Amino acid sequence: MKFVYLAPLVAAVGVPVLAQERGQAGQPGGRDDSIIVRGTPQDRYDVDNVDQLTGISLHFLELPRVVETIPEQVLLDQKVTELDEALRNVPGVSLGDGFGGSNNDFYIRGFRRNTVYRDGLRTASNFRVNTTNLQAVRVIKGPASITYGQVEPGGLVDIITKKPLDEQRIYAEARLGSYDSSLLLLDWSQPLGDKAAIRINAATEDSDSFRDLFDISRDTVSLTGRYDFTNRTRLNLSYEYRDEFRTFDRGTITVPTPGGREIVNRLLDIPISRRFGEAYEQFDTQVQFATADLTHEFNDRWSIRVAGAWEHSRSDDLQSRPGFVQIFDENAPIQDGFFTGPATPKDVFDAPTDQVFLIRRTDGSQDHKQTSWYINAQINGEFLTGGIRHRVALGGNWRSFRSSRFFGASAITNGVPVADGGGGPLFDIQNPVYGTLPDEVSIAGLSPIIDKTVDYGAFLNDYIDITSRLSLLLGGRVDFSDVDRGGPAKTVSEFSPQLALTYDVAANVSAFVSYAEAFQPNTAFILDPSGAPSTSELFDPEDSRQYEAGLKARLLSGNLNVQGSIYKIEKTNVLSVVDGVPQLTDGQESKGFEISANGQPLPGLNIWAGYAYTDAEILTGADSGNRPTNVAKHTFNLWMSYEQKAGTLRGLGAGAGAFYMADRYGDDANSWTLGDYMLVDGSVWYNLPLGLFERSNNVRLQLSVKNILDEEYYPASGGDLRVSIGAPRTVFGSVAVTF
Repeated sequence: MKFVYLAPLVAAVGVPVLAQERGQAGQPGGRDDSIIVRGTPQDRYDVDNVDQLTGISLHFLELPRVVETIPEQVLLDQKVTELDEALRNVPGVSLGDGFGGSNNDFYIRGFRRNTVYRDGLRTASNFRVNTTNLQAVRVIKGPASITYGQVEPGGLVDIITKKPLDEQRIYAEARLGSYDSSLLLLDWSQPLGDKAAIRINAATEDSDSFRDLFDISRDTVSLTGRYDFTNRTRLNLSYEYRDEFRTFDRGTITVPTPGGREIVNRLLDIPISRRFGEAYEQFDTQVQFATADLTHEFNDRWSIRVAGAWEHSRSDDLQSRPGFVQIFDENAPIQDGFFTGPATPKDVFDAPTDQVFLIRRTDGSQDHKQTSWYINAQINGEFLTGGIRHRVALGGNWRSFRSSRFFGASAITNGVPVADGGGGPLFDIQNPVYGTLPDEVSIAGLSPIIDKTVDYGAFLNDYIDITSRLSLLLGGRVDFSDVDRGGPAKTVSEFSPQLALTYDVAANVSAFVSYAEAFQPNTAFILDPSGAPSTSELFDPEDSRQYEAGLKARLLSGNLNVQGSIYKIEKTNVLSVVDGVPQLTDGQESKGFEISANGQPLPGLNIWAGYAYTDAEILTGADSGNRPTNVAKHTFNLWMSYEQKAGTLRGLGAGAGAFYMADRYGDDANSWTLGDYMLVDGSVWYNLPLGLFERSNNVRLQLSVKNILDEEYYPASGGDLRVSIGAPRTVFGSVAVTF
């Protein structure tokens, strides 16, 4: 984990650059030598340097690993506002359900993610990342413990936030869409003399949904600044505040049938808009994140970076949790969810007239507070030994995390009136009656659930240019984790090495082989009879390793980046629960290959494409030999856009894309499937030939349609009673002004 200063580039700003001017144009008596670039700069689709993975700034062809970086221009053209949508552009990534849609949840190369990183830091807060303050989304494939610390071996997602620019730029956008969705965005970067600059990014969103009784409301304000003490010493500061409310939505359910479990919407005439929860369900969170980063260059070869950060969040969630499904025939004595006589539930749903009920309760975590402190330090340098060039990064980091929450729950419904000692009515999914559960839980007299962790470690990477064509990457990291989660405190430690070779096959083609390891602590929460965690037990950490080989190329005079690789990942010491007892198992294996391409093969034409084959397998236990939940064997993504650069249609652009997800199992037992799906999206925009605020061509109109074919699909499973439902066709229109 490390802080990285991303130098602001004209082509990597946080808004569409609709016009750039220099010279003295428009000044009295001045000579007009303006250079005007109309439309979207081509290189906004191109990202070359990557340094987070190794701590060393390496070009695309030098890096002996696969990293996918989605630049902001792709997000703008696709009108992406959620991280999950952005990840459709990365092959080998499939989604998880994200705890009722309240946080981001995904699988990379067959392994479930550990967390979302922010500018190289492992965040702790529970909320869904939106893209209004993002410069890029970076997906690192494979183990990345070498600089990031604790991670899943499949990879990680690192969001790169916007930084101040060297020139003034103000961007404002208003967006309206289906289901009364609205978004207002202001992005203002302002130099303060020659040595300082600030940037303010603010957004507010208020949206309904295709789902009943559902609402999203969130506000974001971020302030970043920099000050150059000298031309070699820079201080970066940032602060962000997020206030987000969204309805907790567990999606739909499955029911047992003679042929296995099946999603109930495929069996009964139940609209995808119908929720099986209650109007009171919510996930309400406030997040603050502040950073300070000081960088000093001793000379052209050596530099040091010292940084600190603070993160704090507070959240409350309240949910209607389904506990069981009960199936009765059409003549069962049940009225308004209450039993009026003896009734025996059926084992399977085998007739279209069968009745399906849910047994539910109200529960949730209240006054959930999380606080993290971070300290990072890193030295970068370059030296020669016997004519061999070394580029090195030596770093260390410390992170303290503390979480406290209360968990409350109501009685479980059982079809018997509360007045008669029961828990209330069953929920009829075909004829729902809402408002039958309590809309709050009591935490009076409960003890808080405490989670405290201190992580610290150090790493060293050395990128050695053995010859003009052959390079060697050697690295290692030692990690320590002090964990206190209600049980006996314990310290675990691990050493994670990496080794890689890069060979320049040609000036624009390189080949690589690599080996890397990762680790992650293991903690099992022991539940009390109410379903709340009461104690925890710490096990030996997970160990994982990856073997990978690949090719990279910069084609068409460097305008198109192509990369492909084959890999094998092994994970051991995986914590599983067998017959209610947590224990370590041999884990999981994943192997496959991936290929991706992005860039501008022709003037005005941009492409972002990829394909992945993922063969993941559970190695031990009752599910041995099965594919893990939510992991697709095949994923494919293609996004292409074209913008006219000359003639009467100059400034007119359009983009279209297809995103394919193969069939996935809904559980590790592989007893039912989610089905495959392909989503087709499209956008059209026009940069109006207007001159406002002494700029030309700076008004952009855009119309975007998602899921054009209105396909019904199920993007993820959280189990038999938690199946996510994908959004139907949605339309967005926006007006953006840059000045």
